[in-house]
Amino acid sequence: MTLLARLFVLVLLAVLPAIGIQLHGVLTLRAEREAEIVTQAERLLHLVEGEQARIIDSAHLMITAVTEASFLRTGDTARCQTYLQRLASRSADYRTITVADAGGRVLCSGDLNSLGTSLAEQPHFRRALAGNSFVVGEWMPGGAQASGGELPVAAPFHDDEGNTAGVVTLSLDVPWLTANFAARPLPENATLTVADRAGTILVKLPAGAGQPGQRLPESQMALLRADAIGVTTLEGLDGVPRVTAFSPADKGIPDLFISVGIDQRTAMGLVDSATRDGLILTLLGFLVAAAAAWIGGTLFIRRPVGALVRAARDWSAGETATRANLSDRSSEIGQLGRAFDAMADTVEARAVELRRSERHTRAVLDALPAFIGVLTPDGVIAEVNHAAAEAAGLPASRIVGRPFEEMCWLYLNEPGRDRLRAALARAATGRTERFDADIRLAGGRARTLDVGLTPMFDTDGRITHLIASGLDITERTRTEEALRVAEERFRTGLRNSGVVVFNQDRDLRYSWAHAAMLGHSPEAMIGRTDHDLFERAEDADRTTALKRRVLETGEGARAEIRIRCKGEDRFFDLTVDPLRVGNRVEGVTCAAVDVTGRKQAEAELSRLREEADRANEAKSKFLAAASHDLRQPVQSLYLFAAALADRLQGHPGLPMLENMRQGLDTLKGLLDGLLDMSRLESGRIVAAPTDVRLNQLLGRLVAEYGPRAAQKGLELRAIPTRAWVRTDPAHLERILRNLMENALRYTHNGRVLLGCRRTAEGVRVEVWDSGVGIPADRLEDIFEEFTQLGEPNARGLGLGLAIVQRLSRLLGHRVTVRSTEGKGSVFAVELPRVVLAAPPRAAHRPGHGSGHGSGTAAAAASLALRSVANDEPSKGGASPSGKGVVLVIDDEAIILLGLKAMLEGWGYDVLTAKSGDQALERLRADGRRPQIVLADYQLQRGRTGPEALVAVQDLVGKDVPGIILTGDTAPERLREAERNGFRILHKPVFPNDLRRMMASAGAA
Repeated sequence: MTLLARLFVLVLLAVLPAIGIQLHGVLTLRAEREAEIVTQAERLLHLVEGEQARIIDSAHLMITAVTEASFLRTGDTARCQTYLQRLASRSADYRTITVADAGGRVLCSGDLNSLGTSLAEQPHFRRALAGNSFVVGEWMPGGAQASGGELPVAAPFHDDEGNTAGVVTLSLDVPWLTANFAARPLPENATLTVADRAGTILVKLPAGAGQPGQRLPESQMALLRADAIGVTTLEGLDGVPRVTAFSPADKGIPDLFISVGIDQRTAMGLVDSATRDGLILTLLGFLVAAAAAWIGGTLFIRRPVGALVRAARDWSAGETATRANLSDRSSEIGQLGRAFDAMADTVEARAVELRRSERHTRAVLDALPAFIGVLTPDGVIAEVNHAAAEAAGLPASRIVGRPFEEMCWLYLNEPGRDRLRAALARAATGRTERFDADIRLAGGRARTLDVGLTPMFDTDGRITHLIASGLDITERTRTEEALRVAEERFRTGLRNSGVVVFNQDRDLRYSWAHAAMLGHSPEAMIGRTDHDLFERAEDADRTTALKRRVLETGEGARAEIRIRCKGEDRFFDLTVDPLRVGNRVEGVTCAAVDVTGRKQAEAELSRLREEADRANEAKSKFLAAASHDLRQPVQSLYLFAAALADRLQGHPGLPMLENMRQGLDTLKGLLDGLLDMSRLESGRIVAAPTDVRLNQLLGRLVAEYGPRAAQKGLELRAIPTRAWVRTDPAHLERILRNLMENALRYTHNGRVLLGCRRTAEGVRVEVWDSGVGIPADRLEDIFEEFTQLGEPNARGLGLGLAIVQRLSRLLGHRVTVRSTEGKGSVFAVELPRVVLAAPPRAAHRPGHGSGHGSGTAAAAASLALRSVANDEPSKGGASPSGKGVVLVIDDEAIILLGLKAMLEGWGYDVLTAKSGDQALERLRADGRRPQIVLADYQLQRGRTGPEALVAVQDLVGKDVPGIILTGDTAPERLREAERNGFRILHKPVFPNDLRRMMASAGAA
């Protein structure tokens, strides 16, 4: 394309937006006008429907008036005839009203000529009688004195008993209908058509083709039978296309078809004129622009470009001295001429660069590991790279110029030569060829090559040369063979794995199976369905429903199914995936694994688990029942030891008593550990989280364990913290106590440190020690029950860290440990941090204040009271006399004796009782008011210590404090004690714990 032609195209492109805008405007205008015509046609249709509905409703009312007349009910035909004649004279719009009995015989009529005739064969009569409702009939020709025909309507009437006695018909004058619609103006060249349900024209305006009584044309018959009211464009009988709004016979007015057509040409005339004028103006503008472009292009483009073309041709002929020498050097074409002249000065330099590039390309080809050769179209080798020459074992000079087929003949086997001959023939015709060939290179090396022959073309489409390449794919071929072998092995393994894989088509008939299933061979399964193969229909129904769902949704599914086979239930793990061909699901692919053995093992395991649960529950009940009985003798030993210590002050046997007390402490620790593990395993311990201030808890632990640490020569301290956490304080304190016990036990020198670190999730409480450390391979073992490291003779059962792990799981707190053997360990508990606007009051400790507070807080305080003071001997003998009366209630005589001996050694007068009733009798007999009351929780005959304390307080006064002694550590006991305002101590009770609680309660 010349520059002048391109300029012309540019002008055309510049004008095209204007033409497009004009066309868009015209199309928009036409669309809006067409929408207006459609709206107008619909509006006219609604008006005509309304008028026609009014006429039909009027006729319906008149017929209804006749059907309700008394003379029809009584059968008075004379009155009926008189009434109808009078009605006919007054209703000129209607031709005649006729009453016929159920057999169709005319009983009375406004037309005397019709008396005695029969209407039984008239369609409207039969429809009204059969449907027992008002109907609009079909066009009927008029009588001898009427033209244009009539439109009958009919309705049944009933006798006094409600039975259908006959039909009343009324004939509408068709010319009158035409005149009625003609009196209403229509748009220019518009048409109106009304037809009955059979397609016979009733009204046709304007008059012309298609008169009343004639059939509708086929185009409008299709509209009569349409499914809905609508608008379409039809060509009328006069050849004029019209926008036609229509109402089918069974959608608008029942049994009547109405259409209104508006002349499309007349309505669109102004729009067509505006369109024509706009396009003419646009075309004139385009022609003016094209003429200006032609003149300017000749002067300013065509001539300068001609000079450039002549110079370029000279360069093509080798006349490198030719220059464009354009006089205009300021325009774009002048600048192009200058650029052309400058180009001539640099061509030689570019030629040098081109030769250098060719050498570089040659070096790249020589560096490639593939064998590359350039052939002439007739197959002679023109050039080879270094890899090809090396593979041939010949210098390149001895290869170039020889036929490629001849060279390859030396190295290919017979099949390879045949493929090479065919590939060269096809490549010579312009086709790219590629094939694999086995060759033997210089030195006898056997290799497999991916050989390619690619034709190269010039600008005229002629083959200039062929590029022959050979890529060593020996390793890839070996890998593919290995994959094939592996696939065969996989198939063999699949056949022996017990997994049955099969395909089913969309009808869920088996199309392929790799192994037998349910006793059916793969061949016997083909073409059959699950209902054909399964013994029970319900089994087939379940599997078929699953596969149908996969077919419908296109999503895979997996389910465990049960199938009856040879009288026994078999269980299968069934996986169903859609089998797709392109984007269509053509069936399903299924894999079924027989898991009957696993289901049987699961059932057996469930049975064994239930037996284990029952055994565990029995064990828990036994330990809970034994808790009280086990603690009672230990408690009595504590009490007698305390009483004896007060009497052996300064005696040589006092150290032996202290050794006995340490043995009791060890026994108590073992008993607490065993019972706590039992309660943890049974699930009787529950968590009651609350907001806890860590600083108070850590300080209390340091205060209680300080003397013990000092006794071992260890430094024990806690780093202050202001952190609040959300946890159960009693269980957290038990966790930290066990960690402290562990640290003090295994640390012989150095220090033990308690501290907190803030983390992104909350707070981590850490217990550091400089003890013996834990081997790295035992960090998980230490949390197992009955596991102890380092000191085989150490006291304890190895339950401390197991209880820590169980409690941390209960609370949802993560416990971690890191340790270096010989340097120490760090145990950490991660807690959720609480951010408080104002710190709440510290949790109330039992034994201080009124005793009102949460059960959990009371549990924490109760645990806190068990301090290292147990290991301290009682100081001095009996306390000064005059401390008052102490009432002790316990159903165990040995406990009563022990408490009485210990309390008397402290300077109290002691009253003892085995029940609440006996305690009231003793108080009444003694007459003194007790300073404090101590009561065991479990008393005789199912009575409890709190009940006895309440009865005593009712007798002597509510201000007398009470302490409950119990071996039951359940939170319910704590809450019950707090609810009544009592303090609580858990057995075995340490004497110093009891002395401090009595002192804090006011029993000095």
